[in-house]
Amino acid sequence: MKSKQEKIVNQFIKDVPKFGWSRDTLLGSAKKLKVSTSNLAKEFPNFEADILKFIISKNNYSVEKSYKSFNHERLRMRDRIKTILELKFENNQYLKDSLPEMLKSLLRPGNIISSLKLLNQNSDFIWNLAGDNSNDFSYYSKRGLLSIVYLSTLIYWLNDSSEKMMGTKSFISRAVDNVVDGMSKLKQLSILKTLAQNFLDKKNRTAS
Repeated sequence: MKSKQEKIVNQFIKDVPKFGWSRDTLLGSAKKLKVSTSNLAKEFPNFEADILKFIISKNNYSVEKSYKSFNHERLRMRDRIKTILELKFENNQYLKDSLPEMLKSLLRPGNIISSLKLLNQNSDFIWNLAGDNSNDFSYYSKRGLLSIVYLSTLIYWLNDSSEKMMGTKSFISRAVDNVVDGMSKLKQLSILKTLAQNFLDKKNRTAS
């Protein structure tokens, strides 16, 4: 049985394509369900901002549950990331018609900082679920690069009409491969730089 929150969110999502992602739309959705403004405020104190948090939380829960239902431990890290990204977009299919309006709201000047924070949290969730435990400088670069992959995939997915998201899945595969291969090359260059520096330091000490 659906909770009151879920019923409100579902009605809001249905109304967004026609009326926009706004507080007025949310109030109208609640009215259709005969939920008073005071009760709506109890369920979602920050109105549409809390709606977004609810949607993200629901998506993360579904993705984590699906991901842990099969043997992912044998997968390479890049394949884990691909799988989680695919699950994220598969579980967001019901949002597809309302997402353009949501993005308009998220990209408003007053919402940019909070939107970037949500994007970073999304990337953090994906890396953590995949089992990444890095705590060095790569922690930030990984999340930054994955955020770019996620945004570019989102744009592709919104325009993807292929069966069973095959176009989006191919796009995810190429994008993740490009990022992982690029990170691998950067890591190799970093190692070579360190070895070269150690060699020069040793040579200088010997000369002195």
